[in-house]
Amino acid sequence: MILAFGLKPERFVGGEGRIDAVLEPPPAEQAGVLVQALASGIAEGGYVIAVLPQWFPPEGALRLAMARSMLDTDRVAVHETALPPLAGAVLCSLASALGSCVPSAGVLASLLPEIEAELHVFTWLGSVSGLSAPTPTFGQHLASLGPNSAFGVSSWPEPSVHKLSAGEPGVPLPEIVRPSRMVIAPRAGDTAWARETVNAALGGLPVAEVEPTPNGPSWWGTGKVVESVVFPVDVPELAEELLAELEPWLCRWCRELIASSPCPLCGHRGRPVRRRAPAAHQQGGRT
Repeated sequence: MILAFGLKPERFVGGEGRIDAVLEPPPAEQAGVLVQALASGIAEGGYVIAVLPQWFPPEGALRLAMARSMLDTDRVAVHETALPPLAGAVLCSLASALGSCVPSAGVLASLLPEIEAELHVFTWLGSVSGLSAPTPTFGQHLASLGPNSAFGVSSWPEPSVHKLSAGEPGVPLPEIVRPSRMVIAPRAGDTAWARETVNAALGGLPVAEVEPTPNGPSWWGTGKVVESVVFPVDVPELAEELLAELEPWLCRWCRELIASSPCPLCGHRGRPVRRRAPAAHQQGGRT
């Protein structure tokens, strides 16, 4: 089971399993809610992967740690992500769909940073006065004060902010080489920028539209925001490529198959001992 904090779960990819959500940190007197959610996920799927955005209130991480401690289990992995709200929801969907294509929950949890790297974020903003990541320039802050200002934020090749002009993407765009889709979550703004202008420059991907993300305005610093994310949908092929770059091993503490250290489930930092290649023997006898 995927447990998403602060994210509204959607089935963007197809083939997802169970995805539950905790939109707000439960108060201390309701800590048992998280215990029940984790216990239910473990009972149904054997393991739970909690996706915890770094921007989620710190009480969320505290309550989650308490719930794991109360259950005394090594069957809960916690992945902290810096992704914005819509991209975080897409990560949960894609991870859930990949779950049936990887050998263990530990390997899936180990792969989450690589799965994040497969997502491309494009966001239209009416103002950058409240934006902190990526950081706008002083000139962009000043431009936000003018009427009808518009900005684009792109995650590729690195997070950046750009002043937009009508009819142009205005942001750097990657080459999309694998089957992909675009999802849009508009709140108030120029939906056509992502749906038509950016998407046309990307090659015309299938587009889906969902409701605004609950934490979009707080993350982006404005209510004038249109979030969009491009993500791969060839799940079996993606899993095969990601797994080809791994050398999984059994965690020496919890015995789960993993591919990163520390273990995403129990936190043990041991890595397998690699055998040295046998030294080449000198050929021939002494002269």
